[in-house]
Amino acid sequence: MAVRARTLKEALNLFDPKVPLAGRALAQYYVERPDAPTHELKAYLEAMEEPVKVLFSGHRGSGKSTELNRLADLLKGRFFIVSFSVLEILNLADLTYVDLILAIALRLLQQATDERLLKGRKRGLVGPGLLEELYRWLTHEIVEEETVRPAREASAEAALNLLALRLEGRVKTESSTRRMVRERAELRLFELVSRTNRLIEEIRANARRRVLVIVEDLDKLAFERALGLFLNHAALLTELQAHILFTFPITLRYAREFLQIRSHFSERFLVPTVMIHDREGRLRPEGYQFMKAIVERRVEPYLIDAEAVDLAVRMSGGLPLTLVQLVQSAILHAMAAGQDRVGLAQMRSAVVQLRNDYRGTLRPEDYGELRNVHRTRTFVNSERAREFLANLSLLEYNDGEPWCDVHPILLPLLEATGDSPSGALPSSNVA
Repeated sequence: MAVRARTLKEALNLFDPKVPLAGRALAQYYVERPDAPTHELKAYLEAMEEPVKVLFSGHRGSGKSTELNRLADLLKGRFFIVSFSVLEILNLADLTYVDLILAIALRLLQQATDERLLKGRKRGLVGPGLLEELYRWLTHEIVEEETVRPAREASAEAALNLLALRLEGRVKTESSTRRMVRERAELRLFELVSRTNRLIEEIRANARRRVLVIVEDLDKLAFERALGLFLNHAALLTELQAHILFTFPITLRYAREFLQIRSHFSERFLVPTVMIHDREGRLRPEGYQFMKAIVERRVEPYLIDAEAVDLAVRMSGGLPLTLVQLVQSAILHAMAAGQDRVGLAQMRSAVVQLRNDYRGTLRPEDYGELRNVHRTRTFVNSERAREFLANLSLLEYNDGEPWCDVHPILLPLLEATGDSPSGALPSSNVA
């Protein structure tokens, strides 16, 4: 049974747009999506005996991280799962394929050594000989120094774990270390892949489970850097002998090179934007109820008026991120006013505040292009249109065939800067 927030302070902390549901919060507050690919993806990973590489995409804020946490929860005990965000250990501004392969290797290493310590095994998941060999190779060939010099009594596992943690920290924060490690790893790239595959095989044999690696936040890469990574270096990324899920920018699905990229990967799955309205603007009850349940699962009903929840759901555009942002902002407005519940006025203030954030990203010429999309509900591929997808001004939906519309929070701006677009949502739905 979910423990709902009973005060606005508790609710404020439950609606954090930066934190996906995980662990206990996932068990308590997760709402089953009507259109999530999670169960299909689970079935696919369980059925495929040979290692597969999967692209996992969706709008920023569509709930990808929560769905991946849900997937890991469903597969617990069936796979040796290593899940990490590239934001934790890499610099997105200059990330390369070498960085990514090294990061996967280091996280596999840490997970293998941690599992030994957690389970108290006399013999770890990976044999001590392999660990000592890996330690020597990383320190002498990649780092060129023993950045972590363990005490005599320290185990190879502890030494390697500490080395991996220090190396991750330095690679992220020190550009000179990043360049040095990258250059040396690139010269020994095939050996790095080979050693990582040997590590994967040892983990699989000792854990008696297949290995699944989930790499999050690659979808936040800039378009050109993501294109270079997935187009030019896909062959190397797919050499690792584990099931691997790569988050993938939604904008790359509209690149001319997408079919070429797609040919290197086993499958692709999309977390769709929840349809609150269909292409003709009619309410979709299933999508509406799902978004509403996200709020109702977390707070007692006396904390937020039904009209405020309704407005937040309609203004979310079907993005859980936007919904959470609006609710948290409205809660803060209510607390600042000394109130003990969120009313419609506070939610309207939250909507206006978020709309102003969007307003700052738009140029005068953008409004006409967005109005055209709203009239036709059709995406016309262009560099600027891909930027609209990336910054969530445009949202992609799918009801058998993909279609696009303007984020509903922007509609009043379009009406204020030109003729009222046909097909606009009723004015009662627009704050």
